[in-house]
Parts: sequence; structure tokens; C-alpha cells
Amino acid sequence: MKVLVTGATGFIGWHAAVCLGAHGHRVRALVRDREKALKLLCPRGVADDDLVVGDMGDAAAVARALDGCDAVVHAAAAVSVTEPGLSERAFDANLRGTQLVIGGACERGMGRVVYVSSLMAIFDPRRETRSDSPVAAGRTRYGRSKAACEHFVRGLQDRGAPVAILYPSGVVGPDDPGLSESVKAFRGFLRTTLASSGGCFFVDVRDLAALIAAMLGAPTHGRIVAGGHFFTWDALTALFEEISGARISRLRAPGWLMRGAGHLFDAISRATGRTFPISFEAMEIATRTRRVADSPEVAALGIRWRDPRETLEDMFRWYLASGRIPPRAVPRLAPSAAG
Repeated sequence: MKVLVTGATGFIGWHAAVCLGAHGHRVRALVRDREKALKLLCPRGVADDDLVVGDMGDAAAVARALDGCDAVVHAAAAVSVTEPGLSERAFDANLRGTQLVIGGACERGMGRVVYVSSLMAIFDPRRETRSDSPVAAGRTRYGRSKAACEHFVRGLQDRGAPVAILYPSGVVGPDDPGLSESVKAFRGFLRTTLASSGGCFFVDVRDLAALIAAMLGAPTHGRIVAGGHFFTWDALTALFEEISGARISRLRAPGWLMRGAGHLFDAISRATGRTFPISFEAMEIATRTRRVADSPEVAALGIRWRDPRETLEDMFRWYLASGRIPPRAVPRLAPSAAG
């Protein structure tokens, strides 16, 4: 198959493109930065002439990218749960891009279409989450933009379009071409975690890429939850300390106080333009997250989530190798530890 991947120079999209290529598919990528794409994608088998330069909000560019393709993975999105100061315009492209890419694929009659959504942005963390759960009302610009995308794609499904919506939890792992939200957050957890309600769930990006490839191969439609692994904050901190060999400080506060602090930092951010690691949306997720079951299709497609220790160790080693943390942050993994 020839598969169009949007967001192919981002974390999920890049791993999906690499995995699809390894499965023998030809990958076309819609990219905004050609030079970045040449460095990231061409060494992994994407042909130069399969790079279409343009924005997902540009109808002409999307049309060129879709022409001749058999399948689509739409992974591109403006993402932030820690930058409430960003303008509404920063997220407008999410809906426009989804309408053009997913809508355009359906208009062309493609039967293998995967839209990468989000567990954290779409569903209410205070309620049980299933693939048929209603869309939560977004409380932030990012949340509202993702909810609008979700309503659009679900509308296509309701009219019979063969589209699959994939809901991953936090996506982490090594080899992030940029520094995505979850990968950035986990780097911060090596310094400080929480002692509060809720917890953290995550999937390895390499496993998620394998799931996307399997969904296209089947093909799979409907709505697929990829909940992955869940840890309470106590359990996550203990695992971080076990793998890293470092002592990690903890911010001890009840959930209601952390959410209140998020509101305060949001107000400061709007007034000053500064960004902070604490926002209401981030604290809402952190203090209310609960275990979420995978959809049956995950196991049916042969996907087994790897041991979370492997994911974290590989990611920590990548942090080290790419200079994103000092050796003292992970003394058990630092080169001097082996000597």
C-alpha cells in the first residue's frame, strides 16, 4: 500500500512511518519543513519524491498528498496541555486539517483510514472510559479543538465512512524527533513527581506504531482505545527510582489543591505570556486519571504492550544519549555506572 502519514516528523507519525516502511508499505508524508523531513524520513526509506511540502490546513497541499494513496494515518496536530497562553488560532488548524485529510480520504473512497485522537483530551477523566464514551467538553483551547475534530470524525463514522479512531493514552519512548508533551513530562518526572490522587497511563510509541500498522493491514474500523499501562503516582515514582537509581522529590498535595494551582498558573500565563509545567488541564489529567481498559481489538490484532521497564529504560538512555538530561539524573544508567 501507499500510505499518507501526516505528522511524520513528529513523535507518533515518525514512528508510524518507520514501522509502515518496515512492513513493506510505501510511505508518503505531508511535511511543513522539507529539510527536516529529508534528515528524518529519507534515511528510513521514505523517497524524496514522496515528501509533499505543505500544511495540513492547505487544501491544495493535502489534495496532492492524498492523490494516489491507498490509506491514511492522520497523526498531525498542534498539542499542548501546559501552554494556556497560546492563542485560539494556534489550534484552529487541528479541525481544518482533520476535515481536509480525513474528509478528503473518505471522499476518495479509501477504506483504510486511521485518525489518531487522544484519551486525555477527549474523555472525562472523572468517568469510566470506553470506546463509546461521549466526548467531554473541552476546557482549554487544545481540548476544544480536539473535541471539534472528534465530532467531525465521529460524524463521518455515523454516515458509514470506514474510519478508525485511535485513542492512545500518554505516548512515550525513545527517539522523539522533537520533544512531545508526554516525553517532556516524563523527563520532568526524573526531578519531581506527585504524591496525590490519580496517576499516569502510557503506551510505548513503538507498540502504538505497530498497532497502527496492524489496523491498516486488517483493516480495522470503529474506535480503538489503547490504554496501555497504568500506575498510581506512588508506583510510578518507585519505578522511576528503581530504573534510574536516583531519588526523586515529590510534590505532596491533594488533587483539589493541584487543580486550583493549575487555575492560578493559567491566569498568570495569560497575563504574562510565560509558560509553566502546571496548568489546570495538566493537573486535571494528573489527579483524576484512572486505569483504562484496552479495546478488544488491540489483543485481536496481536499487539502486546512491552514491559514498561523496557520503555522507560530505553527512553532514559535516549535522554542521556541526546543530551537531554545529565548523567546524575539516571546514575544507574550513566556510562560511569557500567565502569
